[in-house]
Amino acid sequence: MKGNIQMKTFSILAVALCCAGANAAEYFVATDGCDAADGSAAKPWRTIQRAADAAQAGDTVTIRGGTYREWVKPANAGRKDAPITFQAANGEKVIVTGADPIKGWTKRHDGLWTARLSYDAFGGFNPFTDFISGDWFGGGGSKHFRTRLLQDGRPLALYSRDYILGHGGAENRALVNIAGITSGARTMPGDSAAHKSPNVRPGHPTQWGMELGWIYDKSTILYKGFDLSTPAARRLKIHYSSMMFLSLIEICDATNPQKPIASVRPPLTGDWRKYDTIEVVLPDSAAGVKDLLFRVRDADVVGRPLGLAGLIKKNSAALVHGITYGTIIAAFEKDPNVCVPELIVRPACFYPAIEHRDYITLRRITFRNAGPNWAPPTSEQVGIVGTHWSRGWTIEDCEVYGTECSGITLGKYGDEFDNVGPTAQNYHNTIMRSISNGLDRVGHHLVRRCRITDCGQAGICGSLGAVFSTIDNCDISYCHWKKPYGGAEMAGIKIHAAVDFTISGCRIHHCGDIGGIWLDWMAQGARIVGNRMWANKRDLFFEVDHGPILVEGNDLLSDMALMAYSQGAAFVGNRMRGTYQYHNDKRRTPIFKPHSVTLDSLDEVECGQGAFIFINNILGNDPRFEKEAHKSRYEDNWMIPAKNWKVDEATGACEITPPAGSKKPEFKPVDAKRLGKPPFVNQEYPVSAR
Repeated sequence: MKGNIQMKTFSILAVALCCAGANAAEYFVATDGCDAADGSAAKPWRTIQRAADAAQAGDTVTIRGGTYREWVKPANAGRKDAPITFQAANGEKVIVTGADPIKGWTKRHDGLWTARLSYDAFGGFNPFTDFISGDWFGGGGSKHFRTRLLQDGRPLALYSRDYILGHGGAENRALVNIAGITSGARTMPGDSAAHKSPNVRPGHPTQWGMELGWIYDKSTILYKGFDLSTPAARRLKIHYSSMMFLSLIEICDATNPQKPIASVRPPLTGDWRKYDTIEVVLPDSAAGVKDLLFRVRDADVVGRPLGLAGLIKKNSAALVHGITYGTIIAAFEKDPNVCVPELIVRPACFYPAIEHRDYITLRRITFRNAGPNWAPPTSEQVGIVGTHWSRGWTIEDCEVYGTECSGITLGKYGDEFDNVGPTAQNYHNTIMRSISNGLDRVGHHLVRRCRITDCGQAGICGSLGAVFSTIDNCDISYCHWKKPYGGAEMAGIKIHAAVDFTISGCRIHHCGDIGGIWLDWMAQGARIVGNRMWANKRDLFFEVDHGPILVEGNDLLSDMALMAYSQGAAFVGNRMRGTYQYHNDKRRTPIFKPHSVTLDSLDEVECGQGAFIFINNILGNDPRFEKEAHKSRYEDNWMIPAKNWKVDEATGACEITPPAGSKKPEFKPVDAKRLGKPPFVNQEYPVSAR
């Protein structure tokens, strides 16, 4: 009787699965389709959104080649056994973009071009008034647009309305930054000034030395000991940067500070980390050894009005907002009525408006040029593509690029607590709310064989919503690469709560601060296996993690291999060229029961430094360090100085030449038993024998 019941149950299940397969539909979308059609191959729809509204579990949406200017918001969820699939037709190029072409340009008498846009045309945010903001974002004292204006696919430098109209009192304007001064063969760093007043901000290191920093209106700066005896020495070169407001720099003999002997008006460079050099010739009467006083004044205050052509340089534009419309004033390389530019007007290309749109597959689609906001761990995380607190997405063979913030987000939902403040306590509260809001029913995503590049914040990021996910065989590059703003959320891959999370077979390169991979808070059961990383600010950053984290079989070839404010990481069979930076962090984080998101301990354990394991690695620098809170282990590693490593900048290919007499140690097998467990987590390292 029991066997009959089991057979009947199996038969019912088989019939249900056959019915589900039989009922699955395939819809078609084409650029010459019509949304009033039936979505068949013969009569396709025009928009992907029309298909996204109709598609149910098990359905497939096949998109024919072309460009689709949409923010697609999938309305329904798939199932694990019947995902909803959005795919490009075989052999056809499908592009989904958040940018629209801007037409109807008028050329001004000064050579600049203008266009006026009604706000009614925008789809999700206002590119003229919406700026990047959020917890842990650092704007460097300036506003930064979420949008981009592109011509021939290249973004122009953008300035705001304040830049054009000069809003704000002169005393509040950061006018210029002096990085260095050259007189003849001598160059002095900007911060070598003997005194500065009344208002200067600290600067950064540059090729000329430490810069002076942001200099405000009415500041006076004294530089001592110029030998101006020769004509060459009297040709001063001022190395500087400037962001928004024009300045006048008057140069005086310090013994007669009221009477300038020369003056110069430096053109704008566009941001504080982009430097230029301007030359000013001092008169022959200035010959001799002198102390020079530099007086900085606001150009608007001192008069001689400058036209917009003097403000907006080549390949830059100003977005000037009005009440119901905005005006673009741009200096293009090419006629914009022939080579039509595009403006990002949508925050995303594919992102659900509501949570739990589970089991969606995206295949062979290019997603580009969208304007999501900053994605901190305490806020909803929107990307060009994002899962929005869902489960079981597969994103494969796709290309994602072109944003000032994040490319793919596997992250958190939004609520009234978004961006309440960049503190550890606020993130701790976020974790507790997320557990109550279904952390156990999200994640389990797969991102594979994707190319992700040109993302200002992160290529892939996720706070909590990326648990149990895998990133495999992706190429991630040029994320936060030479950006004028900062913060604490930038990397090729940035994940909070990397629980049983795997990054494998990826190529991650040319990523600025923080660098390649950043696992932040509660990485537990994470695997970083078989990746190649090079030309990053640093390859790995582990922050406030208890582990276990396995780093196995990777090429870590950047100048810094690891920055760690954590414990419980094992490095096995890697080639690690760079240096190491450690910090003994005393913050506390939750710990989960093994292979789950069920709390085992709640904010009870300090994340002290140490308990690292280095086995069977080839190392360019010694990873040992002092003052660790937990003892580390170093076994069977082969030290070959970093100077003997040759890394190809383009491909990451690496040649290592051992010094004469150097002998490779015996690399003994490594398994979970040999590695053991981290100090406070009752969980083995996720390693197979190597």
